[in-house]
Amino acid sequence: MALTDFAGHYDNAYEDYFQKVIISKKIANFRFEKDLKYGSTVTRFSYNIDNVRVRTVTRNAASTIDTITDTTEVMTVNIEKEAVFPLSDGEMKQAGPLNPGEVIGKQVAIKVAVEFDGTVFAEVLNATYAFDAGDLTTLSSNGTPITESSTTVPQMSSRMPAKLKRYNQTMSNMAFVTDAIGVSNLEQYLMSKNINLAGSVFANGYTGTMSNGADIYASENLTGEAVLSLATQPTNGDTLTINGVVINLVTTIGSTAGNVLVQTNVDTTRANIAGLINNPGTTSATQVALSADDQLKFTDTLRLVATNSNSDDTLTIVGTGSGALIVSETLTDATDTWTKNFIHAYFGRKGAIDVVMQDISEVDIRPCSDRRGNNIFNSYLAAIKTFADGAKKFLNVKLAR
Repeated sequence: MALTDFAGHYDNAYEDYFQKVIISKKIANFRFEKDLKYGSTVTRFSYNIDNVRVRTVTRNAASTIDTITDTTEVMTVNIEKEAVFPLSDGEMKQAGPLNPGEVIGKQVAIKVAVEFDGTVFAEVLNATYAFDAGDLTTLSSNGTPITESSTTVPQMSSRMPAKLKRYNQTMSNMAFVTDAIGVSNLEQYLMSKNINLAGSVFANGYTGTMSNGADIYASENLTGEAVLSLATQPTNGDTLTINGVVINLVTTIGSTAGNVLVQTNVDTTRANIAGLINNPGTTSATQVALSADDQLKFTDTLRLVATNSNSDDTLTIVGTGSGALIVSETLTDATDTWTKNFIHAYFGRKGAIDVVMQDISEVDIRPCSDRRGNNIFNSYLAAIKTFADGAKKFLNVKLAR
């Protein structure tokens, strides 16, 4: 198959599967799509009328003029990503009746779409209002993720729109984006015949409608978060595990991949753990780099960021697009454990997050300089922004996993 044929088949397969996998396209607002190019900006003004009062009129007296304020918000088209892979002449010749353009295009499109979706859904963290276990009875968040059950799921269904209504948001064109476990819980506890988890993959994640009228979408690309409570200095041989990657806590650094030095006090040790998670490819006096595969899990698959808090004796890890994190520990002190593990789900108006997705560039095929074959380049340009008015239209729903 000539590369010109490959390019045609590849472009079509890549675009087709990319659009099918993107769930955020059903949620985000693409109103600026046609007008912006790379480096372009959108400047919007947000007005605050909190100081404007409705006053009683006193005849023949001067009116009181209240003040309003405004702030400037800017969205810039500056997200540039690419996926590149080699294709040898031999692979093309041996493909036979297979169509490598369609097969590879599908696989790469899914990988790129998952990364893009995760970046969009990370905007959930910018919501003005959270929704968690405290909201189920008081409409006041307390930081505790919701454990879904036959009691809490019906409460969520009625209380999520109630919280948005409380802040003067209209309940039209609504969406709830959770993961497959969340959809399963909705189906189980609400016993809704309008939920179709099995068919969600074939309809941009759409699974049905909640009893409150919101469309339900399933995505495994939501932001995951886990909190480790670590108040006692670990001992040699203790371990932490994050999605199968083992971190070894040791008193002598040694050379084993994933070793972290237990040093001075628990605050310093916790900081050392955060250091390895944030820089998994670095070897230093306090850590040994992870294996190449495990580095990619932290930096690319999970996109982890760790934050140490000495005041709270906690280590928090957040994974952009990671979905629910899988964490465990073997620590000497039984009180030291992962105390929270949850996802950030989306409930609110569609179109609250603004996205500019430039047309996906056609496949760029360039000959390899040192071997027979070609490098295949895929890229896109984008902008993602939650403006202040949009941030009030959806909730950051914290669901325990």
